[in-house]
Formats: sequence, structure tokens, C-alpha cells
Amino acid sequence: MSNIYLIRHGQAGSRANYDLLSDLGERQAGMLGDHLAERGMRFDSIYAGELRRQQQTAAIASSRLDDLGLNPPSIVTDNRWNEFSLATVYQGLVPGLIADSPSFASDFEEMQRALIDDPHTTRGAAGRCDRAVIEAWMDNRYPDYQGDSWEGFRTRVRSIVDDFLDHDPDEQIAVFTSATPIAIWAGSALSLPNDRILRLMAVLYNSSMTTIRIRFGEPLLFNFNMTPHLSDPSLVTHR
Repeated sequence: MSNIYLIRHGQAGSRANYDLLSDLGERQAGMLGDHLAERGMRFDSIYAGELRRQQQTAAIASSRLDDLGLNPPSIVTDNRWNEFSLATVYQGLVPGLIADSPSFASDFEEMQRALIDDPHTTRGAAGRCDRAVIEAWMDNRYPDYQGDSWEGFRTRVRSIVDDFLDHDPDEQIAVFTSATPIAIWAGSALSLPNDRILRLMAVLYNSSMTTIRIRFGEPLLFNFNMTPHLSDPSLVTHR
């Protein structure tokens, strides 16, 4: 069976400019590349979504492999590995949630203040708002929302499994993507419902590795959310 390493991008910027690695995100990507190089990893294929944070992480890690003569293959861009746009979902669903829930409205105001102090925060009101918005999206609670549906997004990510059925069973494959596609694949391997997939999304670390193998057309989860390259706890981040 092929080993498919699903790698989350390094830490990105603030919510206002999220699709770009932060300085820490670039460092995480470099440390990941160094770790893979030290292990002598030779990938047969490398894929990345088309988002900048995914492409940057792939390029930095790949360059470290190249520096040590491991001759990584060219990065293949596949937009099916793109993350959904949280900003778009917020824009479409927040008005309805504010109208329907005074507690959400209060949390949303508190989140705006918290983001001024820490643009990367996922704690407190920010985490509660993220969860409420994504749950409403998953549940199709506001059918007039014009953006991509959760079901369409999940189906698109799951469909990539079929592509890997044609790969040589001994191949090593790296995929640079984001939290939700990784959570969907891990959730599919474990037959998890949406609320459990949401929990996986929430705990994924930046630049973490999750290993999947395909057997009889189904993904098998071998490890999840590994960060052996981040030995200093201060380098471990969720956003």
C-alpha cells in the first residue's frame, strides 16, 4: 500500500490575510523539510492545493529535501486539496446567526476584540464562533447561502481517493493541504460523522503529518497529527 502523508500548511497570517505563511509558518515548514530530509524521505509524488499557504509550505519543505540530494519530484498542483473559505462562510452565515442567537451575537463582538490582541487566537469566543459558523454550514441551516455547500466540499475531497488507486503500492506520496481535507480523510477512514470531523479539524497542528494508506479502495489511518519536527512547544500552533 502507498504511504500518503497528508501535511497541513505552516502557520498562516491573521484572519484578514490568512492565505500567506507567517514567519513562524515558514520556520515550521523548514523544520518539517529538515526532519523529512534527515529521515532520507524520497517521495515519488508531491501534491499541493493551489492556495498560497499550501504552495509555500510544499516549496519550502521540498527545497530542504533538494538541498540534501533527495531529488524531490516537481510539486503537482491540485485544487481539490484547497481548504474551504472560512471568511466566505462567515460572511454568508453570520447575519443569520446573529439574528437567531443573542449568545452568538455577544460572542461575535467579543471575538472582534480578542482578535485585536491576538490575530491567531482560537480560544474563548473565537473558538465558539468558529464552531457555531461551521456547524451551521455543515447542517445547511441557512439554505439561501450562496457559497459552496459542506456536502459538495466533502464529496470533492473524498473523491481524490480514486486517484490514488492507480499508484504503485510501494509509492511514498506527500500532499500539502489544510486542516479540513485532512480531517475529512481521517474521518472517512474512521467512519466519523460531521461533528467528529469538526473535532478533528479543531486539533490539527500547523505543519503536522497524518499518514493514510489505501486498501481495497478505502483509506486506512496509520497515524494522525504528528509533529516530531517541532521539539519546542512554543513552535506548536493550531492557527
